[in-house]
Amino acid sequence: MKLDLLRKLYQDNHLQEDAFMHAESLIRSLDEFARVAGIDSGIEMLSTDVLDQFIQVLVLEKRNTVDSFIAMMRYFRVTKQHELFVRLTQYTGALDVLESIYSKMEKVIGKEKTERIQQVFPIPVLGTEIISLNRHTERFINHLKEHVSDLELKRILTDNHHLIPRSSFQKERIFYEASETLEDYLKDMHERHVQELQSFYEQDKVWYEQIITEDVIEFVRSNPEIMSAVLKDDALYITKIPYDTNQYLKAETNEMKAYHACHCPFAKASILEKGIHIDARWCYCSAGFTKLPFEVAFNQELQIECISSALKGDPLCRFKIDLSGISHK
Repeated sequence: MKLDLLRKLYQDNHLQEDAFMHAESLIRSLDEFARVAGIDSGIEMLSTDVLDQFIQVLVLEKRNTVDSFIAMMRYFRVTKQHELFVRLTQYTGALDVLESIYSKMEKVIGKEKTERIQQVFPIPVLGTEIISLNRHTERFINHLKEHVSDLELKRILTDNHHLIPRSSFQKERIFYEASETLEDYLKDMHERHVQELQSFYEQDKVWYEQIITEDVIEFVRSNPEIMSAVLKDDALYITKIPYDTNQYLKAETNEMKAYHACHCPFAKASILEKGIHIDARWCYCSAGFTKLPFEVAFNQELQIECISSALKGDPLCRFKIDLSGISHK
């Protein structure tokens, strides 16, 4: 174990001692769990499968708290066990999303109808097995398709359900206002993001959930729709960067490309699980987040359409924002 690195992180960030004590205890428990599972070197050679098993123990013991997940993520960040860090994000990526969806649902179809649906589909706890979470999503969206219209379904899902503060994108409005044209802004936006990836690669740091390589940087650099958009016929076309671009580039089949492209913890596993089929309209949740930076930049609500989706077997997720009737440079 490398608890000295973890302690330094807590000290450098002026985190409370009791928080470190909780983290240390949890990491020691995980190390012991790994050794009992047959990994002689313990946490240093921990596999994602054994990490998944440990998480299920946390769920059973009701220790599946946000603080526990944060402690593990901090440890794997400082030890540069990137694969394990990314695995944890597949659990934490589900936090507050369904709560937000139910909140939006209440606005669209009313409180009484929403409460009836939530009674049938309560929110899964943090740490729920990923495949179980995907089965829950399959049943949930099939139920919604029977009880709300297609328009209502898309309105419910198309929102910022990860609750990213709009203020996080205020700089985009400044960049947009400073640009001569929308196309200039989009080009600059793309170049800025490529530079950001380059910086993370040089520092050997995980970028959100991703391990950045030279191939990843070149892949993004060569596609201006990724991490920006392309203006064509009064519409913005956006291709979502894969969730794991490094593995996406190594994938040899469209199925595996679709799997590595998908960001959604509620749906990703279903791409490889033959017994689960999640309606691709679920991807309007991703669409809601995709359009957010542009809504902030233009300071107005935008309409977005899913053109291709990993849930339909497409190798990449792609969206179209219609700008007809929208004032822009």
